[in-house]
Amino acid sequence: MMKSLVTALLFMAAITTDAQFIYRVSGNGLKKPSYILGTIHLLPGSLLDSIPAYLKAEARCRQMYVETDVTNKQQIQELQTTGLQAMAMPDGKTIFDILSEDQTELLSRTYQEVMHVNLADSAARPLWTIVPKGHIQFFETLFPAMAILQHPQLRMTGTPMDRVCMERAKERGMPLGQLDEKPSQDKLDKLHDEWVQDIDAQVDSLVSYLNHIDEHRTSAVKGIEYAAQGIEDWKKGDYDHFDAISLEEVQKQPSVFRERNEKWLPKIQTAMREMPTMFVFGAGHLVGPHGILQLLRDAGYKIKPVKK
Repeated sequence: MMKSLVTALLFMAAITTDAQFIYRVSGNGLKKPSYILGTIHLLPGSLLDSIPAYLKAEARCRQMYVETDVTNKQQIQELQTTGLQAMAMPDGKTIFDILSEDQTELLSRTYQEVMHVNLADSAARPLWTIVPKGHIQFFETLFPAMAILQHPQLRMTGTPMDRVCMERAKERGMPLGQLDEKPSQDKLDKLHDEWVQDIDAQVDSLVSYLNHIDEHRTSAVKGIEYAAQGIEDWKKGDYDHFDAISLEEVQKQPSVFRERNEKWLPKIQTAMREMPTMFVFGAGHLVGPHGILQLLRDAGYKIKPVKK
């Protein structure tokens, strides 16, 4: 359910208006071209009005597709609730019920050192009911967030660009679709089952993670340094270098990128055949041999970057 925060932070910053990854998709039987905007997640949408290439492309499109419609409050609330439910310990147990005394001490010490949080305190109660791999996810999210404090240029300002794109589409009366499927109840139940199974194996993974916590923290710092460089590439419009430095992170997360890209491709093709479409999603989905751009080329489409 959660994306690595490192990936999310890879595409954040206040940038110049010359920086954009916009692509024109044509050929393969399309009567009119469609367009792709590879975004920097959490980038302020106020920049859209000063990016002529995007404004022109948007005006030529009749519908928009995004990763997930974040303007749909009910859907977002449902996803958040589902995520919390998926991480909940089964049978009303707590983390203290499944960890040994030594393991509990290790986890408590880590929270104290990293966050100055006393795990035994009632204020930390929400952490008690999370399955072991939920704690790993928590630290994997926390470390990049802490590392980003050393890079002020990465901090979010304003309404995220992706969201503003969606709001603009709705204001224009453009149909708004999403590339990610809304999970069915069966899939949600399966997700919960996956999260609560093999608790013993999860405990082993958590203990191993905590015993190598400094390595994971260092990895997060490195990820943020890559993020800073990726942002500079976005500012310059240097997609080739962006592709090169982003590919390592993309390859680490096949379910976040490759698998989703392959599921998106049929939807993208169908939408383009229906009418000129603007696709707005994170720039990380563009890169590499399994990125959307290459998948479209392999399917017979012509891809051309649009600068002005």
